Amino acid sequence: MPHAQRPTRQPARPTAADTAHDTPSLARPLVLGVDLTAAGARPGAHRDRGPVPPRAFDGEHFLHLVRTADEALLDLVTLDEAFLLHPGRGRMTGRLDPVVAAARAARVTSGVGLVPAVDTVHLEAAHAAVALSSVDRASAGRAAWQPARPTAHPEPDEAFAAHVEQGIRAVHQVWTRRGAGGAVELDAEGRFRVDHDGVRFAVRGGRTSGVGGSLTRVRPPLVVRVRTEASATVAGRTADVARVVARDTAHAVRLRRLVRDAALAAGRDPEAVRVLVEVYVVLAAERAGARARLELVEALEGTAPTGGALVVADTPAELATLMADWAAVGGADGFLLRPSSLNADLDAIAGQLVPALQSAGLFRSARTASTLRGALRLPDVDTAPAAGSRPAGSRSAARSAVAPQARRRPAPGARLLSA
Repeated sequence: MPHAQRPTRQPARPTAADTAHDTPSLARPLVLGVDLTAAGARPGAHRDRGPVPPRAFDGEHFLHLVRTADEALLDLVTLDEAFLLHPGRGRMTGRLDPVVAAARAARVTSGVGLVPAVDTVHLEAAHAAVALSSVDRASAGRAAWQPARPTAHPEPDEAFAAHVEQGIRAVHQVWTRRGAGGAVELDAEGRFRVDHDGVRFAVRGGRTSGVGGSLTRVRPPLVVRVRTEASATVAGRTADVARVVARDTAHAVRLRRLVRDAALAAGRDPEAVRVLVEVYVVLAAERAGARARLELVEALEGTAPTGGALVVADTPAELATLMADWAAVGGADGFLLRPSSLNADLDAIAGQLVPALQSAGLFRSARTASTLRGALRLPDVDTAPAAGSRPAGSRSAARSAVAPQARRRPAPGARLLSA
């Protein structure tokens, strides 16, 4: 895989007519996030430098990484469906659910957004909505979410886009119709029925109208990964943040335009969708050192885990210049960085990249909003039912509490898990 340098801008520069509504204002700070999936998106990336024995990647280490992102004023941290508690090359010795990890991180952070992946295929929409609402409450409005993509048997982007929108809308409907039917089925002890299928557990809907928990009033933002025109269309219709995978500015500009055109066709404001480009980063004080470390990581782990994202092996200052170039030609509203090595690359992002962007006037020097929607400058989406069905009031007053279902005998063979 060729090592990425600053992309040549001339072939990717669109005409003024093409980008009249696509080029972001450089007066608006870039959105900046970091992906902590699998300790930096590679199975062996918890090793800081070279082929050293792996150390346990435990919960406290994870919280330290999230706090580093929080203190650096980053907008968000993402945790995909492949998030691992103890990653190891060629094997997995433990697993921590992204929503559980986000809820725990909410207690020890104050500003960064938390974006766990949620399985909308095997998990009942009501259960997913309750789990996400718990993260949103714990973080005081800093939660977001993204639909999980299958990892055991990856499907083409077109196939994924065809059914993921149904799951997205099902979760949104729970938030907008809370108190209506379709919730998870609880017994008298507050437990819900779970069907077992291989390594997955699926929570099935019941005839009850209640949810074993309260929901948030303002819908958490939605993040959708975009690789092709199919997923760009879904993101434009439903997402607040489009997470674009592109290796050059021309491709990024095209996907961003597709997202915004789809938003406009759906009656949405294109300015209300933030487009972030994924960048797999290897950072060092000198370019040669970054290139050498990338070659070492690729020799140990291969190149597949980059997932087709832009790969940058360079200095933090050069990465800051590249980001400014991509934003200037309308390729991105911001960037989601995937560190190759933790803690080395995350420390470089927090200690060197962020100050370089701040010096260039491309990133804020202080937080100006307490919620993720506010930080991303997104419009509020109130999930309260129509007027007359629930009294207006504060966010906490709008939450609903539903009594548990009457005692019900479980079906033969059904597994029960405590709520």
